[in-house]
Amino acid sequence: MNGLQFRKQCIIDPETPDLDFQQALETAENREFQEQCMEFDSKLADALNVAAPDDLAQRIIERSKEQQKGQSRGFNWNNSWRPSLAAAASIAATMVFAVALLLRPQVALSEIVIDHLYEDINALHVRTAVTDAELGHVLDHFDVDIERTSIGTLHFADVCHIDKTDGIHVVYDGANGPVTAIYLPGKEVKRLQAISRDQFQGIIFPYHEGVMAIIGLMGEDVLQQKDKVEKALLWKTAGGDIHKAST
Repeated sequence: MNGLQFRKQCIIDPETPDLDFQQALETAENREFQEQCMEFDSKLADALNVAAPDDLAQRIIERSKEQQKGQSRGFNWNNSWRPSLAAAASIAATMVFAVALLLRPQVALSEIVIDHLYEDINALHVRTAVTDAELGHVLDHFDVDIERTSIGTLHFADVCHIDKTDGIHVVYDGANGPVTAIYLPGKEVKRLQAISRDQFQGIIFPYHEGVMAIIGLMGEDVLQQKDKVEKALLWKTAGGDIHKAST
């Protein structure tokens, strides 16, 4: 098993009993990498392990009883009215559904972005460093560069496709775990907004010629990470000049 195969297998399952994998652990470097993967998986598992409230089942039962009581207090309509009322209700429901289809609001961009994070959740498990060649392949699409010393170790960098738009998706180490930064050119939000779902929290805000989203695990100082990302990104103008974008 060569070094690349070992690292890939270690990221997927650092405790696999595979014979070739176990033989590769004879080197101190590989054992150190295995320990890093196991530590990372442990931290991520702790973050994902959100226990349900102890009284959740009882609250659901009580809520169901309240709804049943509310229904029992309703009027007892005469049987002769029921067919007409049922037909009218059916017509009304159809009209409401049709209007809802025409007027339904678009899903918020913040929700679309965090949906993408879940779809590409494996990016949070990558512990190898992105090479300069890999990063350059991504950034050349957007006329931007990253000061790697400012943002720290990049573990993932790729062009993402979100809401019919190609953007930049990178993952790097934050204070409490992996931090995801996603830039989408041509998109718009009116102001900085909070993002939160399950174990993740973050922000989405106007940035450069589109929007930027910064998402970390609960407890991460995302405003501090916002400053870090903004300082690290260097945008190239048509004339070849380099500048930092303003939000």
